[in-house]
Amino acid sequence: MKKSSGFTLIEIIAIITIAAIAAALFLSSLGVSFTQSPAIANLVGSQHKMIDQMETITGKYRQALPIDSLDAFRSSIIGLEFVDSARTYTYTYSMTDNLGNTVTQTFLLVTLTDGKQTLQGIYTQ
Repeated sequence: MKKSSGFTLIEIIAIITIAAIAAALFLSSLGVSFTQSPAIANLVGSQHKMIDQMETITGKYRQALPIDSLDAFRSSIIGLEFVDSARTYTYTYSMTDNLGNTVTQTFLLVTLTDGKQTLQGIYTQ
């Protein structure tokens, strides 16, 4: 009786079929990532621009320190690329500490948006 070495025809066909299915799944997932990548690249590029804009605003804020009026600072940043005056708010809040002292704080909330993403910064007086 001879010992046979190697694979049978059925084993080879099964291996080729499994390899073809795995290749089809891999290529279909790879194709989706290539077709959706421009949208993701645009989002990342827009996010980078908004972060640069927020850094510009923060730089203006630091140059203006100490700030007497957040309204003056607010008017200096209106008109920048992602800044909309309707999305820039000045808030004042008061609270009483444990000693009974009333503390009043004014801050400016700046919201940058490109329609899909939002970035917020808070600046105090």
